[in-house]
Formats: sequence, structure tokens, C-alpha cells
Amino acid sequence: MSTSADLLAQPLRIGSRTLRNRMVMTPHLGRLGAGRLPAYLSRRAGAAVAMAILPAGMGVMSMPVYPPDIVAGLEDARGDQDGVSYHPRDERYETKLLAGLGDVFAGFADTVRQHGTVAIGQIHHPGAERSWDSFSPALAPSALRGDEFGTVPHALTGTEIGNLIEGYVGNAGSIAANGFDGVELHAGHGYLLNRFISPYYNRRTDEWAAGSALLVRLLERIRERIGSAPLLGLRLQVSEEIEGGLTAQMSARIACDVAPYLDYLSVSIGNHNGLRNGRPSTPYTSPWLTAHGPAVDGARTIRTALAEAGLERPLLVTGRITTAAFAREILERGDADLIGAARAYIADPDFAAKAISGRGEEIATCIGCNECVRVPLSCPVNPDAGREGFHDGPVPESPKRIVVVGAGPAGATAAAKAAERGHEVILLDREDAVGGTLRRLVSSPMVVEWSALVDQLERRVRAAGVDFRPGTEVNEETLAELAPDKVIWAVGAEPLTAPFPADAPVLTTSDLLSGRRPAADGPVVVVGGPETHLEPFIAAELLAGEGWRVWLLTERHAHGEDVEPRSLSGLLSRLSKLGVEFVSMTAVTAWSKGVVHTEQVFSGAAGEIPAGAVVTAIGRVANPVPAGDEGETYVIGDALAPRRITHAVLEGRRFGAMI
Repeated sequence: MSTSADLLAQPLRIGSRTLRNRMVMTPHLGRLGAGRLPAYLSRRAGAAVAMAILPAGMGVMSMPVYPPDIVAGLEDARGDQDGVSYHPRDERYETKLLAGLGDVFAGFADTVRQHGTVAIGQIHHPGAERSWDSFSPALAPSALRGDEFGTVPHALTGTEIGNLIEGYVGNAGSIAANGFDGVELHAGHGYLLNRFISPYYNRRTDEWAAGSALLVRLLERIRERIGSAPLLGLRLQVSEEIEGGLTAQMSARIACDVAPYLDYLSVSIGNHNGLRNGRPSTPYTSPWLTAHGPAVDGARTIRTALAEAGLERPLLVTGRITTAAFAREILERGDADLIGAARAYIADPDFAAKAISGRGEEIATCIGCNECVRVPLSCPVNPDAGREGFHDGPVPESPKRIVVVGAGPAGATAAAKAAERGHEVILLDREDAVGGTLRRLVSSPMVVEWSALVDQLERRVRAAGVDFRPGTEVNEETLAELAPDKVIWAVGAEPLTAPFPADAPVLTTSDLLSGRRPAADGPVVVVGGPETHLEPFIAAELLAGEGWRVWLLTERHAHGEDVEPRSLSGLLSRLSKLGVEFVSMTAVTAWSKGVVHTEQVFSGAAGEIPAGAVVTAIGRVANPVPAGDEGETYVIGDALAPRRITHAVLEGRRFGAMI
């Protein structure tokens, strides 16, 4: 009988290939481009990833459809050559472009295969979810508006669907010919193939009506093209969680229809229909607000249906599986055979290696903040993500004494990195623990899951041998006694204040996180001002969750303009269910007893909101730092300029590495 750790490490035969364990890295690019992606992939493949599924769109309907960032990175490639077109094109140019793409993707496949990792190329077409700024039209089986960008797609004709099939078949052939071990079709998350199988999005009545017909045709043709040796897989949406959409039972029937053509099935959940229109559903790239493993129950339904039909296939499940313990639990229950993840490998490139060797407690856990989504790759848990090809400064010839003032994310990261490089590091903070503002922040129910990052910072500081001295007030005498060679100031930022009268009942978000509450009964107005990120939401939820009636005001066009869209949808849903009332494009002008006076920022129209108290959540300003000798003193993190946790951690890592 296998132990839990053994089960994660157990090899698995899939078609003509044997995976060395059960850990799979699912598709993501991080906008790294062809120059930086190989080092990123190599770092993870070399750390025991059994199978890596890579985006590899090379020619659907004769044109490359994904990823445009790689296409644009090729010499003299045009930015508009990133999607389907049904107009004549320069075939010589297309041939050159596709050959260039083939070379790029072949390099990616070789990068992971040289580490013993099975390489799968995934064909993805966004369909109706094509961004408005693309030069190619959105496409779908029916002209129902895309959910993420609001684009209305072209409804494909029968002839165009025939061309689409040929494009997919050609793309699969290119993938197989360029060194990949197999091909995966993406039929999830509201993208093109998902819309064909969805009864909600596909309103056709012809041979391509909602169901498995197109998938079966594609898989038949692709298998004919690539032969029996390369693996053939499918990513399938478990359910759409909307009335009239796919259910787990429907997806199970589709899985049975396509299983005869497949070597494995990958199941996930999440779409974009909660981003714009408020329909409750699991968002794609589910943020920290989403339960862990949202696709697991649906995977169990599909697995049961396949078994009952005698069509068992290796089943991969993905979606917020961030710990080795949870991964083992899924395998032990028999819900799946393989564990897929993307963000977990961003946060910790050794996720697979630690999981299969029983070192799960060492994993740097993804906190689901989605700071890695739709931006060049960044991660507050792992500032090295996407920078694997970069090098630290020269190894110091002799250790220095470094004093870091402030044990928040920036200071703790800088201290740990400098100590890991051999320096003597003393970390000072007035508080009694590592974490700074983040430690107070995670006391909020909204972001309590981010406490995993605080724990990681503490572990790293301790493991690096940093001399942490909590409860220390730093002044000139303190520094003189320590006689440091270098000083890094990472003392964070304090809340901005609004010009209310001295007797006004005004608190800040920091006050709330420290346990203070309004003294008077009655509604509370949370003033977001121009702040565009999480602070106003955190303040509003703390109060509304305790029963206060809350008005949330912003001067911006909309609340949370800079919050990642998948997270924003969940935040607005949470606050709406708590009864928070949202007011946008509105500034607070004055306070008089029991009344907040407002002004519409464009029209100037005056208004009033009855309130017993005001909470300001309008951002932060850097704490003052004493002047120091240039080259001997550094200022980092929010003490330099208030930003996000990602910036603080990356800055700490950079400065710790340069000394």
C-alpha cells in the first residue's frame, strides 16, 4: 500500500508515454516572451514536473492565434497576425511566420524534455473572448457577446467551421512535428471550443449545435493526422454555473463521447461571465476569494461516468490546488490521477519536487492574489519568478554588517537575501513580529489567506540566520551602537488623512485593523477618494460584516479600477451580499454632525449622506527616513513610494542581492 507521498510520486502510463510522477504544470506564459520563457520553464521542469502543457497555437485557420506576445517578438512579425482571418493573406509571409513560430515552440518543448518532462502543446483559441484591441475579429458559434471584453463575435458559417477544423488539424500536425510529445485542445473557460459545446452560448440548429459534434470531428481528424504515438488530450470545463449552461452531468456525457480518441482528460472550472454581468460563477484563474479545488467535485462526476461507461482515462484536475496535502487527498480519494497547477509553480518552482518527496511544509504557497495575471510575470511569494535568467551581484569578498529597519515584506525579504549571501544582517522593527502592515492586513476576513505570505517571510528570515530584534525603536543612537556598513530603510507608509474637523468621528483603515470601531451608531461612510485598489474594500467589509450599514464612496469612475478583474468580481459580490451601498464619481467635501457632504466630481452637484462616522481609505504616504550617506543607505518598499506587496518584495530581493 502506497503512502500519501508515494502516491504523488508514483509514475503513470499515459498512452505511449510514462510520467515520472503525478505533478503537471498547466499552460501559462506570463508574458515573458521567447527570450525569458526558456529559463522559466527549465527551472520548473528541472524540479520534477512530470508533464508540462505549453501554449502552442501555430496556425488555426492558417493564421497563428496564440500567443500574440510571442508572435510580436519574432523578427519583422506584424502585430495584427495574431488571429483568424478569412481574407486572402500573403502566403509567403505566413509560411515564414509559421516556420518561425515552429522554431520557437520547438525550443520550448526541448527545454522541458531535456529534464525528462513530457511536453504537450496546447491549442487555444479565445473565440468570443478576444480583446477589443486585437486586429482580428471575435469568433463564436453564435453571436452572443463575450463576457470578459464585451465584444460581439462573428457567428461562424458552415464553410468557416470547415476551415477552422483544417486549421486545428494543421496546428496539431505542427505541434507533433516540432518535438512535442502530444497535443491538447482547450475547450474550457468560455473560449471558442467551449462555446461550441455549451447549450447557453451555442444557439445553432445545424450539425454544429451544442454538444460534442465539433470536438469529436476535431479529435478524429487530429488523430488521423498525428498518428497513434503522440498523446492527445482535452481540457474540458466541468460546468459553467449559469442557468442554461453546461452542468457537470452534461460535461460527463461529453467526456464519454470524446474519450475514445483521448489519452487523457484535463478538467477545470471557471469562466469570465462574472466579470461584467454579475452572474455568480467561479472566475477563470480563481483568486484567493474562491474555495480551493473548485473543479474537484465535477472531476469526480466525470470520472464516475467514464468508469461506468468502461472508458476510463487518466484524469487531470486543476484549479487552486496549492498544497501537497490537498493534492494527495485528491489522489487518495480517486477523484483524479494527475494534479495540475500553474500559479503554484509561479510561487514555488519546486512545488512538484517538494510535494513528491514529502516536504510539503516547505512549499511557498500561492496566495491567489492574481498579481501574475495579464501582466509581465510577477509574484509577491516568489520575486524570482520570470527572472530566472537574471543573476545576483558578485559574491561579496568579505561579509558586511547590514542593518535593515522595518520587517515588512520589503525589509524581511532584503534581510533574508542579504543573509543568504553571507552578510551579517540585523533586522529591527518596533513591532513584535515580522510582517509589518501585511500582518495587520491579514487580520481582515477578506485577505486572511494572505497570512501564508507572512508565515513564509518569518520562515525565510529565520532560516537565513537573520538577527531579528523585535520591539526596537530605531534612532541615531541605536544605529551608532550597531555600527553598520549599510543601512536599508524599509519603514513602510502611514495612512493619508483627509481634512475633516478635529471633532469629526473619523477613523482610518489602519484603525479598524487595530481593533478600533466607530463610537456612534448609524451608517458609516467609507471614503475611498482616488484609491483604486483593495483598501476601501477591506474597510467596508470589516464594518459591514459586523452589522454596520456602509456606504462606499470613490471619486473614480468605478470602484476598484486597478483590482485584477477576476478578483474584483468576487469582491463586489461579497460586499453587495453584505449590503454595502456603492457610490462612484463622488468626493467628500465636508462633515457636519451626522451628515457627510458630497460633490459629484463632474457636475459639481451637491449631496448628503447621513452617517454616524467616517472611515478614510484613501491610500498611504511614505514614512520619513533620516538622511544618510549616499551608497551606504538605501530606502525601499513603501518607504520609497507606497505600492503593492509585489513591488515591496521584489525591491527587497533586488537590494538584498546587490550588496
